[in-house]
Amino acid sequence: MIKTNYPAGWLYDIRYVVIFANYQDKWVYCWHKRRASFEHPGGHVEPGESPMQAARRELYEESGIQDCKLMPLWDYEQIWEDGTGKNNGRGYLAQVHSLGELPESEMSRIQLFESVPENYTYDPEEEALDLERIGKMLLAYRE
Repeated sequence: MIKTNYPAGWLYDIRYVVIFANYQDKWVYCWHKRRASFEHPGGHVEPGESPMQAARRELYEESGIQDCKLMPLWDYEQIWEDGTGKNNGRGYLAQVHSLGELPESEMSRIQLFESVPENYTYDPEEEALDLERIGKMLLAYRE
């Protein structure tokens, strides 16, 4: 898929959310039982749900995290390789204050990493660029 990023709020019809959760300067990744690899919490926006509500729900369902500050980072558009369709999504940053207990889900555990884990579900190079971009954004907010 061809992915293009936009400023948060730029795209409409957001169908997916992904949450980059940071706890004590480390990234929270979830171990997906079926895929046997690490990934971020995230998933579909349910009917009647806002993207922010979906991000809060998915973050809890897949990591147990509720105590956090959640903010939108960017929107993204993924055009299918055959050009017949696309998906719109929104990335969020969760600045986590405390970890919670993981509820029963497709995730079996969470783990903290300073960088992209070796067994990452998606493109590790793209992930490294996303983490670098978020790091630069966070530096801009520090006093």
